[in-house]
Amino acid sequence: MKTKKYLLYSLYGIVIIGIVLVIYFLKGVFFVEKEATFNNKPPVITPEEKLPPMPRGKPAPNFSLKTLDGKIIRLSTLKGKVIIIDFWATWCPPCREEIPHFINLYEKYKDEGFQMLGVFLDDNINSVREFAKNYNINYPLLIPDEKILKDYGPIIYIPTTFIISKEGYIYKKYVGYKGESIFEDNIKTLLRRD
Repeated sequence: MKTKKYLLYSLYGIVIIGIVLVIYFLKGVFFVEKEATFNNKPPVITPEEKLPPMPRGKPAPNFSLKTLDGKIIRLSTLKGKVIIIDFWATWCPPCREEIPHFINLYEKYKDEGFQMLGVFLDDNINSVREFAKNYNINYPLLIPDEKILKDYGPIIYIPTTFIISKEGYIYKKYVGYKGESIFEDNIKTLLRRD
């Protein structure tokens, strides 16, 4: 009788240990997957690899604006390129701090399918021309109209920067100063996507 009792308890013990081991291994797999998701590090991708298509978000509103030198830029004609649209002003210190980043990034990635656009919010076009000359701005500066300010706004704080995917969708929006590496990471990610 005692032997049967001990065998029964042993059997219960083995079943409990088995359940605990199954839970332990399942938790291990679950937490490894969660850790990979939440560690904030992008996956390591070789330059030859392409990422899957990006999920479609909000379409970037189309516009047709003049540049400082009188050319017309239409967003619709830039489809297939990664685009940064930066709303800024010459009197804004964080905007001025970002301008060299955008100059560098445009120089570095313009031949790979990247287009940088600046939409200035100054009232005096001549001061913007002088500013662009002093800073050696190498990308188009656009004269805004009410439509772009409504479609992308309200623009309450500057700089406000939009990153547009090759497919013409808003990928990210940044308000306030951001370092060059943040924009470069976005550009590189979007250039790799088909």
